[in-house]
Amino acid sequence: MDSHIFVKDLKPDSRVEDIYLLKLIGLRDKKNGGQYLLLKLADMSGEIMGMMWDKINGVIDKVKPGDFVRVKFRVQVYNNNLQAIVSKIERIDENEIANSEIFFPSSEIPAETLYKKLIEFAEEKIENRFIKQLVMRVYKDPEIEPMLLKAPAAKSLHHAYRGGYLEHVLGLLRLAEKIMDVYPFLNKDIVYAGLLFHDIGKLWELSYEREFNYTTEGRLLGHIAIEYEFISDKIKEIPDFPEEYKLHLQHIILSHHGELEFGSPKRPKTPEALLVATIDNLDAKMNAMKNAIDADTQSDHPDWTPYLPMFERVIFKKRP
Repeated sequence: MDSHIFVKDLKPDSRVEDIYLLKLIGLRDKKNGGQYLLLKLADMSGEIMGMMWDKINGVIDKVKPGDFVRVKFRVQVYNNNLQAIVSKIERIDENEIANSEIFFPSSEIPAETLYKKLIEFAEEKIENRFIKQLVMRVYKDPEIEPMLLKAPAAKSLHHAYRGGYLEHVLGLLRLAEKIMDVYPFLNKDIVYAGLLFHDIGKLWELSYEREFNYTTEGRLLGHIAIEYEFISDKIKEIPDFPEEYKLHLQHIILSHHGELEFGSPKRPKTPEALLVATIDNLDAKMNAMKNAIDADTQSDHPDWTPYLPMFERVIFKKRP
């Protein structure tokens, strides 16, 4: 795999035969009759859409999203985007791949490093013994730690890569620490715990072993409901946990999307909840905007990104 051709390095008119992660496959109707296969191939550097026009009988029964596949294709440009014209595709067993990590986007900082820094931050900065005990009961759980090392913070909008959850939460903790110097009336421990718990339900809402998607639990309940129940149950395990702390943390979980139309059952009604919702939104959007600029996707203007639905606008790519 040392000679793997990354998606970001694909060039128009090049012919490629290599292994990629299959993220999508489906039959589509041709305009003049018949069908073709629509595909999405990926590695850690990006994704490319592909079409397989001929010899498609039985292919969809042999490969599925999440499979590693050996693909033979030609690269062409369509509507200013690269696409793969596939002539052959076959499933590859993971045991045949020397380094499967090259197929998954990940944080620039190793997840193990992020996890260590997050634990160190919580141990050093959280003073209240009940809240610290609750945080450590969650974040040092041997069943949860492996999930933390792989989980993204979202399916696609922001921090959508392995280690993205830890990167997002650690960034929020550091941001909150600086902001609370300006607002000393805030309860720091409540804010830190709120940030540590506000997205913990993503560990079960999303699947992230291969392609990122929603689990059945995630689709039916959503991460807010999942984490509300999870943290409430964890609180019950701690004798004499103060009721006021429990209510405040539950409120932050229920209100961290900020507005009812964004999925929050409640809007922030405390300064701590308002801070969590505000910087969560800020960090998500800053990461999404940075990723859009870094991707440098071809569009109608070399200085601008394509239209981004998250922002309902295009973004200027040139940096001062």
